Amino acid sequence: MDIPATLNTLIDRWCERRAIRPLQLLLRAYPGPLAHVDQMFGLLDALRDVKDLCRAELPEDELRMVIEACNAVEDAFKSGGKSC
Repeated sequence: MDIPATLNTLIDRWCERRAIRPLQLLLRAYPGPLAHVDQMFGLLDALRDVKDLCRAELPEDELRMVIEACNAVEDAFKSGGKSC
């Protein structure tokens, strides 16, 4: 999965419909470099918060994208951080 492309798509969609809550949660950790473990942990926390706190306001396809991005970041940790 291309994590930055997925996140950019979500951000574009949320900006278009002015979905402030998920934007607020995600933008605290992204965009930015995903080169260090602490940055990836920050992104993972932000994605988990979007998934848990914004579930009711996200369309099904966006929620699926958030879950897949969260899983991809978790997988990157398991593989030594090489996916991001």
